[in-house]
Amino acid sequence: MILSAKLDAQAPAASPRPPVRCAVYARVSVADPQGNGLTSIDVQVEACRAYIKSQRGLGWVVVEPAYKDEGVTGATLKRPGLRALLDDIRQDKIDVVVVHRLDRLSRSLFDLSELIPLLRVQRVELVSVTQQLDTQTPNGRLSLNLLTSFAEFEREIIGERTRDKVAATRGKGLWQGKGTPLGYGVDFEQRLVVIAHEADLVRDVFRQYLGLDSMAELMELLQRRRVTNKKWITRDAKPRGGQLLDRTAVYRILGNRMYIGEAYFNGEWHSGVYPPIVDIELWNQAHAKLAKRARRKGVTNAPWNPLEFPLMGKLFWHDGRAYKFFKSSPRGKKHYLYYLAPNTPEEKASGTGPTNLPTGELHQGVIVHLRSKFKDPQTWLPSLLDPIKDDLGMDESVIREAMERLDTAWNFFTELTQAHTVFTLVSRVTLYPKQVSIKVDIAALKKLIR
Repeated sequence: MILSAKLDAQAPAASPRPPVRCAVYARVSVADPQGNGLTSIDVQVEACRAYIKSQRGLGWVVVEPAYKDEGVTGATLKRPGLRALLDDIRQDKIDVVVVHRLDRLSRSLFDLSELIPLLRVQRVELVSVTQQLDTQTPNGRLSLNLLTSFAEFEREIIGERTRDKVAATRGKGLWQGKGTPLGYGVDFEQRLVVIAHEADLVRDVFRQYLGLDSMAELMELLQRRRVTNKKWITRDAKPRGGQLLDRTAVYRILGNRMYIGEAYFNGEWHSGVYPPIVDIELWNQAHAKLAKRARRKGVTNAPWNPLEFPLMGKLFWHDGRAYKFFKSSPRGKKHYLYYLAPNTPEEKASGTGPTNLPTGELHQGVIVHLRSKFKDPQTWLPSLLDPIKDDLGMDESVIREAMERLDTAWNFFTELTQAHTVFTLVSRVTLYPKQVSIKVDIAALKKLIR
């Protein structure tokens, strides 16, 4: 017994549990004009503080001051107090966010479904004082997942309703939107009407495109004439448009099937809906020239979409030749996307050299490579820890943890976010006959880690 007591006395004391830092967020839509007495927002804050104190046995402590938004609607995320809260969450100053009710954080399930992944990435829990919602518990996580699932369901239902409404509206030849294409206006019945001087300009673009040898000559002519796009006024009296036509705007005019009277709804174009501006013969001649140019250049006339081609301008064969991109015309409701190989005529004839690459397979391969490096960034560490080249001020363990969080966050990224991240991080992809070299922009990576 004496020996046991001595051993117990010599045993090291258990390390104290780190405090759980709890931030209070409160919001009211209507501010108190007098600013006297106990306001609604004060009641929220005090209730949250009392709840945190009741959990002191779990190590909970209040982070002061509370984050408040007074006189700000919950239908928007553009709130000073909420932004300050999210900034501190990103800087790892908070472990738990406590609100009086969930609608104080957001009245929109859509916005809530966007906020939750941000909290999950930073390993921050969410607690509602007056509701059975605590994401530290299985029941709380289930409740939150149900809410976000309903939000996604409602979003899809609204999307279907919107598409149905657009289809019904366009099927009747009506127009809904913030502005009309160059050449058209809207009458009091929401029907498109032709504006004569703008329609003349549209037809002139088609004729000049056919009469000149190149798009460069057409652009030079339009710039010299100071031709601008459509001017219009928003509902809150703000002027829009009036910029000089650029190459993208010209291609958009040449490709807009509304000018031959067609409307797009239910996944296809329907003729005889809108009043035409360009006759079909002029349209066919222009598009025959566009198609001929596309075959000659080996590229599509569609504008570059970073969601579809995030490696555009960064993909090369090992001898330095750059890949181009190609988007097919609709096959049913589907487009086929490829990076086009920079083959020489000799390589095409012999079947040697680089080959065309489906975008999906290539992008997935790049993503798999990036995520493997997120899990084990050993090859990146020398550059990330180089004190001469803009040191992050972080040690290896912090960088590794940031990379792990980024890999976890990837599961919550939308397709657009994934494409944007690939476009930001990857500076060059070099293809060889039997291997691929992927170069990462270290400066962009450092910024992402911060």
